[in-house]
Amino acid sequence: MHRHPNGEAALRALLSAAELPPGVRIIDLGAGDGDAVRQLRALGYDAAGIDLAPGADVEYGDILSPPFAAGSFDAALSQCAFLLTGAPELAFKSTYKLLKEGGRLLFSDIVPGGEAALRAAAQGFELAYIRDTTDEWRRYYIEALWRGEAEPPPCGAARCRYLEAVLIKP
Repeated sequence: MHRHPNGEAALRALLSAAELPPGVRIIDLGAGDGDAVRQLRALGYDAAGIDLAPGADVEYGDILSPPFAAGSFDAALSQCAFLLTGAPELAFKSTYKLLKEGGRLLFSDIVPGGEAALRAAAQGFELAYIRDTTDEWRRYYIEALWRGEAEPPPCGAARCRYLEAVLIKP
């Protein structure tokens, strides 16, 4: 889980904030190489993952048009993926459809405009938990830039926030 600020600790914090008991069905949207899917399974969750360039334990699938029926999941995880779609509002709408009533979205990503922009993009969801981890993200991102593993962020330093949140489908 080296591709996300605070790695496994951030995932565990989101799981704790979401109050998700092991056994629930959860999908990792933008699962990449499958690290989080494997971690979720090791913690006792019924986990699946989709990505446009899937690794082990991950299926091919687009966040904006996921290959699952509406109401298929108790929870969804998205780390550093919604902004990359180029259409974060559509990513939230697609995720909303995937979740059962009371389903939780465990979210961490760059959010140009901060909390107000997150609330605007996540129409229909109730915000249950939010934490601004911009300082940790900046340290992580600068190190990734130096290693040649990242591109400059898509927003100016003053507007660019990195937020961890739990959103609930009422």
